[in-house]
Amino acid sequence: MVPPESHVPVHSARAVLDTLVAAAHGRDGRTWVALDLDGTLFDNRPRTLAILRAFGLSRRHADPGLLGAIEALSPADVPYSPAAVVRSLGPDHAPLAEAFVTFWRERFFTNAFQALDHVEDGAAAFATHLTDAGLGVVYLTGRDRPGMLAGVVGALDSHGFPLATAQTMVVLKEDFATPDVAFKQRALAQLGRNGPVLGLIDNEPGIVNMAIETVPGLLGVRMCRAFAPDPPPLHAAAVQITSFRW
Repeated sequence: MVPPESHVPVHSARAVLDTLVAAAHGRDGRTWVALDLDGTLFDNRPRTLAILRAFGLSRRHADPGLLGAIEALSPADVPYSPAAVVRSLGPDHAPLAEAFVTFWRERFFTNAFQALDHVEDGAAAFATHLTDAGLGVVYLTGRDRPGMLAGVVGALDSHGFPLATAQTMVVLKEDFATPDVAFKQRALAQLGRNGPVLGLIDNEPGIVNMAIETVPGLLGVRMCRAFAPDPPPLHAAAVQITSFRW
């Protein structure tokens, strides 16, 4: 787990839920909460690790020691950067970092490996509590629709998230190249036409900040998991959670 930022309060998942339910009370029409997938509802490090093992297998004759080094890793050993994963295996394997990034990119952003992601404890129950309280849930992800829609829906469904109801939406990028922050900013503006967006939970400080600045009164919640390099300081109006467990 990535430590919380010291200048922003840490709340329990229950406290966040209670705040969102209270904000929805008495409003006419549907209100919405946006939930990110990678690094928020799901831990995608097992996906990277599986791709790394496939990379090791593909090079087992040229570099027989690589696969053994990979097999010693657990998901907890996998950093945010795929290049850093290979460099962590030692100087003998570090020159393969660039080749692995290419290999990883061709597989990570596809349907094939998404089923290997681990769901965060309590995440599906949290989403269900939101819908049980009458709020709508938007799965707002930087995964792209052409390459990853089937895997997104399959993962949400297999782990028991509320899905395919009048209270749920799944929103993906229209293409791979669109930057996540720009996509989510545009999506939040569009979602607001369906009813107020009361909250957003995301692991990326930049996206939490953008949501707070884009949607007046929105509760921006940072999930304390790994994020892209060089993030901005988290907005002082944000809150943080370390788990979806009560």
